Amino acid sequence: MKTREETEWCKIYWYDTGNSTLPRILLIGDSIVAGYNDAVAKLLKGRATVAYLASSKCVGDPTIYRELELVMNAYRFKLIHFNNGLHGFTTSESDYARGLADYVDAIESMSPESKLIWASSTPITLSGKPDKLDPEKNPRVCERNHLAAEIMRKRKIPVNDLYSLVLGRGDLSCGDGYHYNQTGIGIQAEKVVAMVAEAI
Repeated sequence: MKTREETEWCKIYWYDTGNSTLPRILLIGDSIVAGYNDAVAKLLKGRATVAYLASSKCVGDPTIYRELELVMNAYRFKLIHFNNGLHGFTTSESDYARGLADYVDAIESMSPESKLIWASSTPITLSGKPDKLDPEKNPRVCERNHLAAEIMRKRKIPVNDLYSLVLGRGDLSCGDGYHYNQTGIGIQAEKVVAMVAEAI
Protein backbone atom coordinates (compact mmCIF):
# COMPACT_ATOMS: atom_id res chain seq x y z
CA MET A 1 0.00 0.00 0.00
CA LYS A 2 1.34 3.41 -0.99
CA THR A 3 1.98 5.69 2.00
CA ARG A 4 0.15 8.95 1.36
CA GLU A 5 0.28 12.33 3.01
CA GLU A 6 -2.20 13.24 5.73
CA THR A 7 -4.06 15.48 3.30
CA GLU A 8 -4.21 14.68 -0.41
CA TRP A 9 -5.62 17.01 -3.04
CA CYS A 10 -6.05 17.53 -6.77
CA LYS A 11 -6.98 20.62 -8.81
CA ILE A 12 -7.91 20.65 -12.49
CA TYR A 13 -8.74 23.74 -14.56
CA TRP A 14 -9.45 24.19 -18.24
CA TYR A 15 -9.33 27.83 -19.38
CA ASP A 16 -11.03 29.12 -22.55
CA THR A 17 -12.89 25.87 -23.12
CA GLY A 18 -14.89 27.28 -26.03
CA ASN A 19 -11.80 28.17 -28.04
CA SER A 20 -10.76 25.38 -30.40
CA THR A 21 -8.69 27.48 -32.80
CA LEU A 22 -5.59 27.97 -30.65
CA PRO A 23 -3.15 25.27 -29.50
CA ARG A 24 -3.96 23.97 -26.03
CA ILE A 25 -1.24 23.66 -23.38
CA LEU A 26 -1.37 21.41 -20.30
CA LEU A 27 0.58 22.27 -17.15
CA ILE A 28 1.10 19.39 -14.71
CA GLY A 29 2.62 19.69 -11.26
CA ASP A 30 1.88 20.49 -7.64
CA SER A 31 1.10 23.68 -5.71
CA ILE A 32 3.86 25.51 -7.60
CA VAL A 33 1.87 24.97 -10.84
CA ALA A 34 -1.29 25.94 -8.97
CA GLY A 35 0.51 29.19 -8.18
CA TYR A 36 1.70 30.18 -11.64
CA ASN A 37 -0.95 28.66 -13.93
CA ASP A 38 -3.19 31.74 -14.02
CA ALA A 39 -0.27 34.01 -14.88
CA VAL A 40 0.79 31.61 -17.65
CA ALA A 41 -2.75 31.55 -19.05
CA LYS A 42 -2.85 35.36 -19.13
CA LEU A 43 0.59 35.68 -20.73
CA LEU A 44 -0.37 33.18 -23.45
CA LYS A 45 -3.75 34.80 -24.12
CA GLY A 46 -4.34 34.96 -27.87
CA ARG A 47 -1.48 32.52 -28.59
CA ALA A 48 -2.57 29.37 -26.75
CA THR A 49 -5.18 28.15 -24.29
CA VAL A 50 -4.16 26.57 -21.01
CA ALA A 51 -5.28 23.76 -18.73
CA TYR A 52 -3.61 22.57 -15.56
CA LEU A 53 -3.49 19.53 -13.31
CA ALA A 54 -2.02 20.12 -9.85
CA SER A 55 -1.83 17.22 -7.41
CA SER A 56 -0.22 16.18 -4.13
CA LYS A 57 0.33 12.66 -5.50
CA CYS A 58 3.88 11.45 -6.02
CA VAL A 59 4.76 9.46 -9.12
CA GLY A 60 4.49 5.79 -8.29
CA ASP A 61 1.08 6.27 -6.66
CA PRO A 62 -1.33 4.27 -8.85
CA THR A 63 -4.14 6.81 -8.40
CA ILE A 64 -2.09 9.51 -10.14
CA TYR A 65 -3.04 7.89 -13.45
CA ARG A 66 -6.76 8.39 -12.81
CA GLU A 67 -6.15 12.11 -12.45
CA LEU A 68 -4.08 12.10 -15.61
CA GLU A 69 -6.74 10.23 -17.57
CA LEU A 70 -9.41 12.69 -16.43
CA VAL A 71 -7.59 15.72 -17.77
CA MET A 72 -6.27 13.97 -20.89
CA ASN A 73 -9.67 12.66 -21.94
CA ALA A 74 -11.17 16.15 -22.03
CA TYR A 75 -8.97 17.80 -24.69
CA ARG A 76 -6.02 17.20 -26.99
CA PHE A 77 -2.86 19.07 -26.10
CA LYS A 78 -0.22 20.56 -28.37
CA LEU A 79 2.28 20.67 -25.51
CA ILE A 80 2.53 19.32 -21.95
CA HIS A 81 4.79 21.09 -19.44
CA PHE A 82 5.04 18.76 -16.45
CA ASN A 83 6.67 18.29 -13.06
CA ASN A 84 6.53 16.05 -9.97
CA GLY A 85 8.90 15.95 -7.03
CA LEU A 86 7.95 18.07 -3.99
CA HIS A 87 5.57 15.53 -2.44
CA GLY A 88 5.78 11.92 -1.35
CA PHE A 89 8.98 11.97 0.69
CA THR A 90 8.09 8.52 2.04
CA THR A 91 8.93 7.38 -1.51
CA SER A 92 12.60 6.46 -1.99
CA GLU A 93 14.54 8.12 -4.79
CA SER A 94 14.89 4.81 -6.64
CA ASP A 95 11.11 4.31 -6.50
CA TYR A 96 10.65 7.93 -7.55
CA ALA A 97 12.81 7.38 -10.63
CA ARG A 98 10.88 4.24 -11.61
CA GLY A 99 7.58 6.01 -10.98
CA LEU A 100 8.60 9.02 -13.04
CA ALA A 101 9.69 6.86 -15.98
CA ASP A 102 6.32 5.08 -15.84
CA TYR A 103 4.53 8.43 -15.61
CA VAL A 104 6.27 9.72 -18.73
CA ASP A 105 5.31 6.48 -20.49
CA ALA A 106 1.68 7.10 -19.51
CA ILE A 107 1.72 10.70 -20.74
CA GLU A 108 3.25 9.66 -24.07
CA SER A 109 0.74 6.83 -24.43
CA MET A 110 -2.29 9.01 -23.65
CA SER A 111 -1.14 11.96 -25.76
CA PRO A 112 1.40 10.74 -28.32
CA GLU A 113 1.08 13.87 -30.46
CA SER A 114 2.03 16.26 -27.63
CA LYS A 115 5.41 17.90 -27.27
CA LEU A 116 6.79 17.51 -23.74
CA ILE A 117 8.79 19.82 -21.47
CA TRP A 118 9.93 18.74 -18.01
CA ALA A 119 10.16 21.35 -15.23
CA SER A 120 12.62 20.82 -12.39
CA SER A 121 11.26 21.03 -8.85
CA THR A 122 11.88 24.25 -6.97
CA PRO A 123 14.02 24.50 -3.79
CA ILE A 124 12.65 23.84 -0.31
CA THR A 125 13.80 26.37 2.28
CA LEU A 126 13.31 26.61 6.04
CA SER A 127 9.97 28.04 7.09
CA GLY A 128 10.47 31.66 8.07
CA LYS A 129 14.04 31.63 6.71
CA PRO A 130 13.70 31.84 2.93
CA ASP A 131 17.44 32.36 2.45
CA LYS A 132 18.25 28.99 4.12
CA LEU A 133 17.78 25.72 2.26
CA ASP A 134 16.09 22.93 4.22
CA PRO A 135 19.03 20.63 5.14
CA GLU A 136 16.88 17.47 5.06
CA LYS A 137 14.38 17.96 2.25
CA ASN A 138 16.26 20.09 -0.27
CA PRO A 139 19.03 17.55 -0.92
CA ARG A 140 16.27 15.11 -1.85
CA VAL A 141 14.81 17.69 -4.24
CA CYS A 142 18.25 18.01 -5.84
CA GLU A 143 18.60 14.24 -6.18
CA ARG A 144 15.13 13.94 -7.71
CA ASN A 145 15.95 16.73 -10.15
CA HIS A 146 19.13 14.89 -11.09
CA LEU A 147 17.29 11.61 -11.63
CA ALA A 148 14.57 13.35 -13.63
CA ALA A 149 17.10 15.17 -15.81
CA GLU A 150 18.72 11.86 -16.73
CA ILE A 151 15.35 10.33 -17.63
CA MET A 152 14.51 13.35 -19.80
CA ARG A 153 17.95 13.34 -21.44
CA LYS A 154 17.47 9.76 -22.57
CA ARG A 155 14.05 10.61 -23.98
CA LYS A 156 15.20 13.89 -25.55
CA ILE A 157 12.68 15.88 -23.49
CA PRO A 158 13.84 19.47 -22.81
CA VAL A 159 14.14 20.62 -19.18
CA ASN A 160 12.87 23.94 -17.84
CA ASP A 161 15.22 24.63 -14.91
CA LEU A 162 12.91 26.34 -12.44
CA TYR A 163 15.17 25.24 -9.57
CA SER A 164 18.08 27.46 -10.61
CA LEU A 165 15.69 30.25 -11.56
CA VAL A 166 14.65 30.85 -7.93
CA LEU A 167 17.62 29.36 -6.02
CA GLY A 168 19.01 31.86 -3.51
CA ARG A 169 16.16 34.30 -4.16
CA GLY A 170 14.63 34.58 -0.71
CA ASP A 171 12.99 37.79 -1.87
CA LEU A 172 10.73 35.70 -4.12
CA SER A 173 9.51 33.41 -1.31
CA CYS A 174 6.30 33.78 0.66
CA GLY A 175 8.21 32.43 3.66
CA ASP A 176 6.63 29.01 4.20
CA GLY A 177 9.51 27.03 2.69
CA TYR A 178 7.72 26.02 -0.51
CA HIS A 179 5.70 28.76 -2.16
CA TYR A 180 6.31 32.10 -3.83
CA ASN A 181 5.04 35.65 -3.64
CA GLN A 182 3.53 37.40 -6.64
CA THR A 183 6.93 38.50 -7.94
CA GLY A 184 8.24 34.95 -7.71
CA ILE A 185 5.15 33.54 -9.39
CA GLY A 186 5.50 36.09 -12.18
CA ILE A 187 9.15 35.19 -12.80
CA GLN A 188 8.30 31.48 -12.98
CA ALA A 189 5.36 32.15 -15.30
CA GLU A 190 7.53 34.17 -17.66
CA LYS A 191 10.11 31.34 -17.83
CA VAL A 192 7.39 28.77 -18.50
CA VAL A 193 5.81 30.93 -21.20
CA ALA A 194 9.17 31.54 -22.88
CA MET A 195 9.81 27.81 -23.26
CA VAL A 196 6.25 26.98 -24.22
CA ALA A 197 6.00 29.76 -26.81
CA GLU A 198 9.26 28.69 -28.44
CA ALA A 199 8.15 25.04 -28.57
CA ILE A 200 4.79 25.74 -30.21
